[in-house]
Amino acid sequence: MIKLEQSARRHAIVASVASATFYVAYTASWFVKTEVGLIIPLIWVAVLSLSVPISILLFMPLEKVADRIARHLQPQPVGPQFENLVSEVAIALAEPVESIQCYPSPVANVLMLPCSQREVVVATTGALEQLNRHELQATVAAQFAGMRDPWCRLATRAEIMWWAIPALFPLMLPAFLFDCHVAGVASFLAIFVWAFTPRFIEQARDLCADVAAIRTTFDPPSLGSAMRKFAGQSHLATSIKFAKFYLPTNPFQVIPRRVESTTTVSGGGKRRQWSTSDEVRLELLLRAERAEALAQGADPAEYTGREFRRRWRELGKERP
Repeated sequence: MIKLEQSARRHAIVASVASATFYVAYTASWFVKTEVGLIIPLIWVAVLSLSVPISILLFMPLEKVADRIARHLQPQPVGPQFENLVSEVAIALAEPVESIQCYPSPVANVLMLPCSQREVVVATTGALEQLNRHELQATVAAQFAGMRDPWCRLATRAEIMWWAIPALFPLMLPAFLFDCHVAGVASFLAIFVWAFTPRFIEQARDLCADVAAIRTTFDPPSLGSAMRKFAGQSHLATSIKFAKFYLPTNPFQVIPRRVESTTTVSGGGKRRQWSTSDEVRLELLLRAERAEALAQGADPAEYTGREFRRRWRELGKERP
């Protein structure tokens, strides 16, 4: 576990640096291409460019983000069994729970919001029907563990920063369209990298969350079994929308919501194709294998982010 913990921390740091680098480059290019850059010394440009992303990574109040999402939820009553299950986990982990809700969907998924006062736990009707008690308990405990782990929270902030980047694209386009200098080229490259880079930051958060979950749940096999069931519905679960589309719900739910698309690439004289659902399914299956293997004493070094990227490159070579 020590190797896996170290890998998770490295991934969280790299993910944070990746997100921060984009914001630093954007802020610096903005100063360069405006008159502001003519009156502010270069050292202050560097300080201002670095201060914003670093402040967000270290101090972004995830609770405020969760509060905003929780306000858009439509609470529905849950059965006493799930309510008791969540209460047991919350008591065991000393985590207060404000609300336990149900979301009407036949697809299994679980959402946990670390709100300012207390946590909000939401399960779909599909999760309540398809997961047994041990699987539900392990999943809820894993969500709690991820949100209380400092490295997972760091990676979560990095992910929210990363998915907020499109909000800057309209401000970057003028630099690309009208300025024939470094700022324009940097803007174009930033958009390209954001659109086509693998979701390393999200994978880093999942790795940190899994490490925390395996230490906390004490039942990795049940967690792995639940992840396999989630993976079987990845082609449907990506359409679940717990709140408004512009709110960053992905870091707080087991199966992330994605825009369904198909990717085709060429290499070595062959073409391979995979869909967004295939990618989500791969993520969940690797998380399941990681939990199950660690429960049996496997080498944690075999289930790090590097292993995920190796498998990601194999996507589409053999259709699942």
